[in-house]
Amino acid sequence: MKIALILILSSSIVFPQGKSQKAHVHGAAQISIAMEGLKGEVEFEAPADGVIGFESEAKTPAQKKLVQDAITTLKSRGGELVIFPAASACKLTPKEVEVHREGPQHAEVHAHYDLICSKPISGEIKFGVTRLFPKTREVSVTFVSDQSQKSAKIVGDAGALKP
Repeated sequence: MKIALILILSSSIVFPQGKSQKAHVHGAAQISIAMEGLKGEVEFEAPADGVIGFESEAKTPAQKKLVQDAITTLKSRGGELVIFPAASACKLTPKEVEVHREGPQHAEVHAHYDLICSKPISGEIKFGVTRLFPKTREVSVTFVSDQSQKSAKIVGDAGALKP
């Protein structure tokens, strides 16, 4: 599928080849949006600290609940992370939401969504990451389609990206 290829290409734009892994920056996240026609995919990645509140392995019932709450939020409120123009009637459907361990003290949250719009995106895409996860203040966004390629840095949910 071309969308998967677009996501791979967009990730190599954001994270150039030759680096063994991308930077783990607390308070920051990445969103990649790939569109082919009216269909696409959205990926969200962030250090677990900014989404869950900690990165070590969850051991207590309270910590396990925080992990489950973050996963539930990402599954049920993906449309608040990435806010497409209402006129485009876009719908995000979660495919996969996971916490990846990267050693004993580091973890990343990954969410992957299918995207279907009724009409072409003709307006600004806005973001609500900080509203959902206040410790995540800065989001690097990449948008790739068969017609354009854009990127933006969103700080505190202020700003937008116009494809």
